[in-house]
Amino acid sequence: MWRMDVLVWLAVAAYALHIMEERILNWPESVRKAIKVPFEHDNYRIITRVFFILGVIAAILLGTAPMFALGFGVFLLINAVVFHLWPMISTQKFSPGSWTAIFLFLPIVYMEYVAANLQPAAWLWPVVIGVAITAFPLLLLKYGAKGRRR
Repeated sequence: MWRMDVLVWLAVAAYALHIMEERILNWPESVRKAIKVPFEHDNYRIITRVFFILGVIAAILLGTAPMFALGFGVFLLINAVVFHLWPMISTQKFSPGSWTAIFLFLPIVYMEYVAANLQPAAWLWPVVIGVAITAFPLLLLKYGAKGRRR
């Protein structure tokens, strides 16, 4: 059985590799076309840095607040499914970042799920955290763009 502390740090490392894959393969350009959000490279750099820092903080807090580490895992799952797998299925085109999402995020998140060994109700806060982490920058981008158009 995997130790949760190892898995959480592997999740952070996987996210770092994911950022590298997305940046080199120009994910911001593909997401602009896919979801019609004004996603510039500067926004991408800021958002990915904040996500990475949140992952490190979650890993550090594992012993005292494991819900944050599990929430980061939920964020990785959402990232893999919503921003990589679904676009590839719906457009039949490769989504930059998919290699790390499929071959790193999904196995690590599954191992975290097994290692956590929680009842379904105990996943409420990690899911809320993961959804909030994912949604916050999207809302800022969406409503920030509306404000600039006025």
